[in-house]
Amino acid sequence: MDHSRSWHWARLVLGVLAVVVGVVAFAWPSATLRVIGFLFGLNLLLMGVTRTLLLLFYAPNHPVLYRVLGILLSLLVAIVGLLCLRNIVASLSLLLVLVAIGWMLDGLAEIFVSLGSGREAGGWRIGLGIVTVLAGIAILVWPGIGLTAFLFLGATTIVFVGLLLMVSAIAGLRGARTVPA
Repeated sequence: MDHSRSWHWARLVLGVLAVVVGVVAFAWPSATLRVIGFLFGLNLLLMGVTRTLLLLFYAPNHPVLYRVLGILLSLLVAIVGLLCLRNIVASLSLLLVLVAIGWMLDGLAEIFVSLGSGREAGGWRIGLGIVTVLAGIAILVWPGIGLTAFLFLGATTIVFVGLLLMVSAIAGLRGARTVPA
């Protein structure tokens, strides 16, 4: 049974959730670290768990290597999300590093899954992975950018990633439509 429509719908919902999280982060720039840390940790946890479930149950035609790599990286993303949620105010530096690692892992998972799937909208998904990895690298390279810049970069990245998820899901849904004979 082909689950490609379910796969794309789940990605669309995930994209909408990511945009909502990013907009909430923009709407509360003076929010405490606890609120922002919670939102980013929740985003990483949702990304990791959702991608893991999609790869386990809705990607039977993906090559095994890509599924295994995607699942491992997605589980790491979920674990990073849990670490962010566990001790939100312990250290801004730790939070910055964990979020950066989470974004890089999520981006790599997106690239590997896209390369192995052969599905529609592969270019958009590879672009999404590259943007997410680059955002993670930027935070690691410039850790002293400060909380304000981190929040702006983080919220912008989450909104952009969410929009790309939605675009790739819509492209996939359009490509997965069956044309009546």
